[in-house]
Parts: sequence; C-alpha cells; structure tokens
Amino acid sequence: MKIFFYAIILSLTLSACASEEKIPFDPQFNRYAENVTVVSQSSLYVTYEYKNIRVDEMAELAAIYCQSKNNKQAVLYEITLHDNNSRRATFSCEKLQ
Repeated sequence: MKIFFYAIILSLTLSACASEEKIPFDPQFNRYAENVTVVSQSSLYVTYEYKNIRVDEMAELAAIYCQSKNNKQAVLYEITLHDNNSRRATFSCEKLQ
C-alpha cells in the first residue's frame, strides 16, 4: 500500500514539473525599457533615472531589486531633477521589522 501511495505522489510531482506554464507578456515592459536606466546599484541601494513614468511605478522595480538582495524592502530615499527633464530616484534596501 505504501509503494502505491509513493508511486502516486511521484507521478503527480513529475507531471507538475513537466507542465509548461506560459508567462503572460507584460505590455509595460517596452515602456520601462525605453524610459528607465539603472544609474548605480549595490546591495544597500539602487538608483534609477527615468522619464515619462511615475515614481510609484519605479518603486515596484526597486522592490523587486531589493527583494533579490538578501530579502530586503525598498524605501524611497530621494528624488532629484536633472537638466534633461529626467528624474533620479534612489531607493535604499533595508531590513524592516
């Protein structure tokens, strides 16, 4: 009976691994690619230069970046305006409790 149970579990596990899950295309990707550049980055912070995008959209990118760096959270540190009408947003990666 145990062998039958393990065989079912093994077959379910293998079928789950073999299934292909399609990732939907994000239409915002091109807009981010054209309007956002990473100016500097480390495990403690990330700075983006952007135009034609809101800062809350940049926060999503920073959150993904900081999550990948030691499971930290992104906190907006500063926003500066530059001569070419672009902005730079610096997010610090912090371990929040």
